[in-house]
Amino acid sequence: MPRHSTGQALGTLVHAECNAILRALRGKKAVHARVHEARKAIRRTRALLALAEDGDAPFDVGPAERILRRVGDGLSRLRDAHAAIETARAVGKDTSPKPWRPVVEALRERSALMVAHELQLDPGFMRRAATVEGARHYLDQLPWPELTGKQVREGLQRQRQRVERAARRAGKHADAESLHRWRRKVRRLRMQVEAMPKIRGGGAKTASAPKSKALHKLSDALGREQDLHVLDRLLRRLPEIAERKALRAALATLRQ
Repeated sequence: MPRHSTGQALGTLVHAECNAILRALRGKKAVHARVHEARKAIRRTRALLALAEDGDAPFDVGPAERILRRVGDGLSRLRDAHAAIETARAVGKDTSPKPWRPVVEALRERSALMVAHELQLDPGFMRRAATVEGARHYLDQLPWPELTGKQVREGLQRQRQRVERAARRAGKHADAESLHRWRRKVRRLRMQVEAMPKIRGGGAKTASAPKSKALHKLSDALGREQDLHVLDRLLRRLPEIAERKALRAALATLRQ
């Protein structure tokens, strides 16, 4: 590989992920599928940018990273609303479906109202797409070939350390917020590990695969905990559900 080609490969991958965000936002699929795909692509892009977070001019990913974070945060309410429906269905299947049916219907109605409101404010997600396009243009101007393999490896090491710190905090205070922060950091590290073979060439693939699998398993376990927490929080806002207290108790049992 030519000198400093790691940085160029990372820049190429960032550009491709920005394109994936735009395809999802401008796509023809159902709204929830587009939101889900856009948020995943945003997370992948931000994970890649974290490998290059230097903060020094002229290589400062910060402005684009902040734009992508705002777009992702703006979509997260829609995604959480839809994910809660899927979680309620799954919990009903694992326990007793009948008392969960009114919950699913109430959450479906709530989700539809949120989608309608968002699309009224941003028809077709075109405003968000234009914002992402601006971030992509900014990132395309950065001197990616100047970014070295050593800097990228240091970025990966920083994320490993963040995961370790988050795990220690969650071990001391296993509240929902600590677990959620731990999950986000684990997920970002997994995405970075999975991207490394594309950044450094095929030689890194075998070495990173087992770690990626372990990170996936941990992220999924923490994700289920977060989904149950979100569903419980939403149940508190649905006073019309007759068996709400019993359902929340069932969720508490599952979370244990």
